[in-house]
Amino acid sequence: MTGKDQLSYPELCGHITEVWRDVLHLDRIEPDQDFFDLGGHSLGAMRAAARLVDDLGCDLSLRAIFEHRTIEALASAIVNIGATR
Repeated sequence: MTGKDQLSYPELCGHITEVWRDVLHLDRIEPDQDFFDLGGHSLGAMRAAARLVDDLGCDLSLRAIFEHRTIEALASAIVNIGATR
């Protein structure tokens, strides 16, 4: 992954889904499911945020996962951040 600006919104949702599946150890996640309802916790949120920052080069805070708890909401937030390395 070289940056969020090079991903379409569906690709960004797909990448977030992949990260969440790895962090939450789940085979399937729907874009409208809540990270914490799926079994996520603060340590998992930290892992997901760190991986997304590394993969996408965006300025994503841990707080973003707490505020944007679905894949769709988080993808929209990442698009709106508008800051990449």
